[in-house]
Amino acid sequence: MLCQITSKERLNAETYYLSQITAELASASELNAPRIISQHTRWDELCKIYGEPVIRRINNSGVNPNSLAARLIQCTFSLGESVSVQSTDRTACLEIPRSLPIYTVLALAGRAFGVSPMSLKLVWESWDVDGASDTQYPKDEGGRHETDILKVFKKEALVPRTRLIGTWIEGLAANITIELSEEALQLQQATHGLVKNRLLQLGQAFLQPTNVDRQSQIWP
Repeated sequence: MLCQITSKERLNAETYYLSQITAELASASELNAPRIISQHTRWDELCKIYGEPVIRRINNSGVNPNSLAARLIQCTFSLGESVSVQSTDRTACLEIPRSLPIYTVLALAGRAFGVSPMSLKLVWESWDVDGASDTQYPKDEGGRHETDILKVFKKEALVPRTRLIGTWIEGLAANITIELSEEALQLQQATHGLVKNRLLQLGQAFLQPTNVDRQSQIWP
């Protein structure tokens, strides 16, 4: 009797297989990368589904790609102004495995603050190199010019889906702001509008004279 594979089991198996290929590529040189990829026929297919992983080789980062540190992202979550919680602590630091999909990260972030993840969205904040200007400073002792590098602050929404967070965030640390989703904001505004209209109706009804008041005005 054949056993049917569930969608969750397929997701776990495919993301694990993708992480194993990534670890193999990270431990090899760039020249050997095409040969390794050719040995895994599902590489292109899995990259289209979950996003192409970032290959972090030990020579580029100084971190052993097979170590636990290379498989974790130190995420600092901060609550935005749109999110209200009872606790005064609005910041939480979590070590997130790079192999987790975005929707799982959203669930972990919501649980850290006791907020339903269905009403939240994640915004990744980072500095990106915009380019180098033509301004050059005098040569240093090694005879090299220093170039003025312009960095730009950017915000990028992490859409909840099966894409792995490790394919989105390249570094070992990330600052992520938690805001209310557009749907939650619309619902909140609609609820506030209904409450405001109801209070106005009650206020008008309270100011209108009753039957007793009308009779007292007719028969003093």
